Amino acid sequence: MKATIVSHSPVPDGESEQIYRFGFVLEAENDAPPYTESVSLRTARVLVAHLEDGNAFVEMLRVMVQTSALDYDSLIGRRFDDEFPSSKVAPSVHSS
Repeated sequence: MKATIVSHSPVPDGESEQIYRFGFVLEAENDAPPYTESVSLRTARVLVAHLEDGNAFVEMLRVMVQTSALDYDSLIGRRFDDEFPSSKVAPSVHSS
């Protein structure tokens, strides 16, 4: 599986940071169509606390949770791959 962070949405003024949303795409190895979804920071924190490491999806959530709000832009395009040992993080290739 590959997981890629594709977007993030600022929290409306006066709202909790917990509803901050990240968009992502999951790609399976079996030629299934990509799955596009979003997750709130609150949900990511709950999932990280209850799921074991070991796949691209969990590693992606863990990075979302551990990243400072000032650095959220740096997450766009980050790809996480089940094939990579330990960190499972592979930088995305950006074309300018």
